[in-house]
Amino acid sequence: MQRLAIVGAQWGDEGKGKVVNYFSKDFEWIVRFSGGANAGHTIYVDGKKYVNHLLPSIQPRSSSRGFLGAGMVIDVEQLINEFETLEADFPDISCRFYIDPEAFAVLPWHKEEDVLLETMRKEPIGTTGRGIGPSYTDKVSREGLKLYTLFDENLLKERLESIYHMKQNIYNNRLTVSPEDMFKYLQRLRGELERLKVNFTSAVDMSRVFRSTSVLFEGAQGVLLDLDFGTYPFVTSGACMAHGVSSVGFSTFELDSVYGVLKAYTTRVGAGPFPTEDFTETGEKIREMGKEYGATTGRPRRVGWLDLPALRYARIRSGLTGFVITKGDVLNGLEEVKVCVAYDVDGVVKEVPSTSYDFFRAKPIYETVKGWPTTDHINFLKYMTFIERETGVEIDYISYGPKTEEMKTRNDLIINI
Repeated sequence: MQRLAIVGAQWGDEGKGKVVNYFSKDFEWIVRFSGGANAGHTIYVDGKKYVNHLLPSIQPRSSSRGFLGAGMVIDVEQLINEFETLEADFPDISCRFYIDPEAFAVLPWHKEEDVLLETMRKEPIGTTGRGIGPSYTDKVSREGLKLYTLFDENLLKERLESIYHMKQNIYNNRLTVSPEDMFKYLQRLRGELERLKVNFTSAVDMSRVFRSTSVLFEGAQGVLLDLDFGTYPFVTSGACMAHGVSSVGFSTFELDSVYGVLKAYTTRVGAGPFPTEDFTETGEKIREMGKEYGATTGRPRRVGWLDLPALRYARIRSGLTGFVITKGDVLNGLEEVKVCVAYDVDGVVKEVPSTSYDFFRAKPIYETVKGWPTTDHINFLKYMTFIERETGVEIDYISYGPKTEEMKTRNDLIINI
């Protein structure tokens, strides 16, 4: 059975939700394996826009089912809101989703911490304020709350009192929600999930099911925001690469393909290095044409030119076997398009960063290619061929608009030319 992982090949916001939604009709299971509500995956169904921050990007009109893996940190209230939005148009869709009870909960305390910590930093890192970092911190420090705790009232009360005691000592009694109110809040949310008939099932129990059918793994953010190998400390708190499928009990060796989604240019939200960032009117034009504002935060995204060294780095780190390129249409009409082909790192020319530290020191070395009037033009095909030659990875699919169906293969493009 086919197993495909789709991850972001840049700094997130590459259009993974639409790409996953496109492929999902051919897969029985769509699995989110990491991240939380700081991700924003946008899909369109019958012309209507849906932004999911937690739910896997299944095609609502298909028979696909979704699974939220143990590598995630889940804001249960946000999750319920997403279910109810879909339920309004697709009744009973919630029962097609399964949650691993080993996943961790994002609590209102975590959101308070997120804001407090950002104000304490000498240099803010641009957190979304969704409580993701503090939740992952609690996971590592053994102070987290797994979702199975919601179904054991005595254990839940005990854990909440213990967590609250520690946090109030750390933050000098600045948290505003009492353990008693947190308990009532979580019990209410558990009742809502039961009303929606959402399934709780571990990856262990699903192991045989997953291995006897087709599975599409949906990543969050992008390789360059990965906790281990991204531009630390300006990263997210979880795994953004294909190896994150281990949280669902899979090995990367079991994957048939790993697609990296990239924009025809590059964007980034928040602070951190961005070698190809463009501060000119052209960069502003691309931002407006591409509607480059965060699906989660609404913040203007930083915009720059395509960065081939970063893509080569992503290919190696995440074992990418193919690319899906998005938003080539945003660059329609530009006479020339710049491409970063290498970095000057302290006087040394590098085609691939050796470590994430190189991104902080990199000065881009550019080449310029001819622009294109539409993505059906020979110059766009040449642009793709240039990317493939420079990265060693073929571009198998092209997205040319926001709608799910606005996708074509490389062969489709060649035929249209």
